[in-house]
Amino acid sequence: MAAPIGISKTQVIDAAEQILTEKGNIADISLSEVADKTGIRVQSLYAHVDGMNGLRREIALRSLDQLAQTVTDAALGRSGLTAVEAILQAQLTFAIARPGSFAATIHPPGDDQELGDSIAAVQRPLDLVLERLGIADPEKTHWTRLVLSSIYGYSLLSRDQQLTLPVSPESSGQYLVSVLVTQLENLTQPSTR
Repeated sequence: MAAPIGISKTQVIDAAEQILTEKGNIADISLSEVADKTGIRVQSLYAHVDGMNGLRREIALRSLDQLAQTVTDAALGRSGLTAVEAILQAQLTFAIARPGSFAATIHPPGDDQELGDSIAAVQRPLDLVLERLGIADPEKTHWTRLVLSSIYGYSLLSRDQQLTLPVSPESSGQYLVSVLVTQLENLTQPSTR
């Protein structure tokens, strides 16, 4: 098979992202599928990405950039708990609509500065609001881990069509966000002990 002239790294990542959207799980993507979709040999992919780990990293970077834009847009013009609710709802909507892309954002950066910066960009709007609300560690870390695990878990249940009780999944998603915001609100209240 002859390689298309001028195929770019962007086209390789576009193809991988299309496969990810179809499959919904980053673990289900293979280099051979990406090669087939782009019309090149698997070996030729290595000119654009450093194997499967490199491809996952590139998908993570793209997904993180998209999620950062989503949560930043949601936070604009809002403050306090209203901003938190908008950010969480935007994250949940992104995770449900694009479960594979959301899962790809959960990529420990190690010593990869670019990946670390992209993760920080996603977290920045929420960090700013939490700082203004006076939420500091360890509560901040505990709460953000609760948010991540709740949204990630809910998106997987939604992706796998496991939300089958008679109450609509959309209203349960709104309830999830409401509970998380209420938990945060409780953290901002002075202790009465």
